[in-house]
Amino acid sequence: MKRFLSILIVLLLLAVPAISANAAGNAELGELLISSPEKVTGNVGDVVKVNFFLYPNLPEGRKLGSLSGSMKYDPDFVTLGAISQTDEENNLTSLMKGKASMFQPNLEERGIMRFVFIDAYGVEAEGFWFQAEFRIEKEGATDFVFNGIEYSGVDDEYKSDNYYIEPVSVGGIYTEGEEVPSDGAAEETFEPIEALIETPAPVTATPEPSNGGQTVPITSTLPTFSAKPTTSGVVTPPPAVTSIPITTSEPRKETASPNPNVPDPDAQGSAAPDPLATPNGEQGGITTETSAAPNDPTNPGTDPAAEETGENTEKIKPVGPNDPLKPNTDKLQEKPNTLIVAGVIIGIVAALGLGALAIVLILKRRKLEE
Repeated sequence: MKRFLSILIVLLLLAVPAISANAAGNAELGELLISSPEKVTGNVGDVVKVNFFLYPNLPEGRKLGSLSGSMKYDPDFVTLGAISQTDEENNLTSLMKGKASMFQPNLEERGIMRFVFIDAYGVEAEGFWFQAEFRIEKEGATDFVFNGIEYSGVDDEYKSDNYYIEPVSVGGIYTEGEEVPSDGAAEETFEPIEALIETPAPVTATPEPSNGGQTVPITSTLPTFSAKPTTSGVVTPPPAVTSIPITTSEPRKETASPNPNVPDPDAQGSAAPDPLATPNGEQGGITTETSAAPNDPTNPGTDPAAEETGENTEKIKPVGPNDPLKPNTDKLQEKPNTLIVAGVIIGIVAALGLGALAIVLILKRRKLEE
């Protein structure tokens, strides 16, 4: 409620210049009466209270719609204190209580208090207006001069007529032995309240571009990643791949069957056949080889078991690459073993690489989410 009243008061202050300007042009002399029942006496240092009453005396069918003006007093003799719209001792309530009204000292000039009131529907009541407290600072006396009084009367169709009154002296405060001046208003001239309110000159707004003529700032904050992963928790990396034992098969050994067409290696004068001879050579397509000692480096095909039993075994070797009976088993056995080992190594490296890549991606995604 207090906030609502504050807003109304601000609107009221903004409306006062317009009311005063309208009154100055169209106002007529009215019969509004401001009074204070008695002059108040006191000693230096005392705080005294003065009640003020208001009687609009509007034409029939009119209600008080607005009021503005100022009250002047001697600031060297008394200091203005609180303003109240109730008198609890005498059970009085202001006719403007709960309406949009304001009492404010003029900070630019001592000894002047301004007041404003407005009500769109009008107020029909009259009588007690407000109570003011003053502290007596020294011996002396002062009266209260109301100046710049402008007001309006509103009818049932909310049409208003504007009025004003000349400066008037009301009530007063004095100390023992002093007399309250009675002609204070005679020295005053009518001065409307708009002279006390500075209205700022209108300012023509210069059109500006929507962005104020400046480039749009670039922020360094990265946008939040919205595509959050559907899984939660820590992804367990795959277990380390251990080495797989590989069994290398030995070359198949064959024992040559007796062949009458093969020359006897023990025969005298028989020469060892040329291992490079083709099947069309004089020596034939197959040659025999006598097993040697186990540690003979020139003969890798020696059978240790045959050496222990004392048997003399023979190993058949192809003479050329075009032998349809048996290819070179030594080279065929070495190539598959090498390929298998290479394939296993490549697979292990690939699995480790994929696991590391997955861990890096997961950590980067979590960092973006944070």
